[in-house]
Amino acid sequence: MENIKLRHTLKSYSIVFLVGIFIGCICRLSDYCSIDSLWGFSSIQTLLGFWIITNTIIVLLSTSNKCAGISSFLYMFGMTLSFYGLQAILGMFIPLFSGGFRKSLFILFTLLSILCAIAAFVLYYWNKDNVLSSLLYSLPVGALVAEIIAIFYNILQHNTFTFLFQLIMDIVGTLVFGIVFFKRVKYKKIYIFGIVLSALIFYFIFPW
Repeated sequence: MENIKLRHTLKSYSIVFLVGIFIGCICRLSDYCSIDSLWGFSSIQTLLGFWIITNTIIVLLSTSNKCAGISSFLYMFGMTLSFYGLQAILGMFIPLFSGGFRKSLFILFTLLSILCAIAAFVLYYWNKDNVLSSLLYSLPVGALVAEIIAIFYNILQHNTFTFLFQLIMDIVGTLVFGIVFFKRVKYKKIYIFGIVLSALIFYFIFPW
């Protein structure tokens, strides 16, 4: 990651936006997969883990607060635009994607893109060597832990594996970010406490 950086330039922002469009198309086309399948590919974009992991990577690659915020917004907006735009286009030929352009959902997720941008702007402050940075580093890890617990609970409650891909992705993301951030933070006890606290908050607040 040291050689790959997002910068406050038109070229960098254009690349991020195009990546968002590409990912949005992939997520839309994943609807071809059965929702009841073992891997649950059609539900990749419906859970928090995918968004947390990709936006955390954006913050890590950014070179400033402004760059992190703008890049996060362009990524999320590009994804939203292609996700609902592709549905409208494919819906003219394929019944699976019928329903036209869902304007209300497009507006909703565009607003959520702004919230992601604000979160990314704030998270970039984890580069400061203080107590706050240790807490900020703990937030994405705690959120991933919360989703892992929710998926496990869903498996136990319904006795069915339908989100295996998301579960594996969340576990890998938790381990990678958890270890990398643990090595970075100065106040490790605060970091661990932040993970536990944020996991509880995300678990009980988010409508799983």
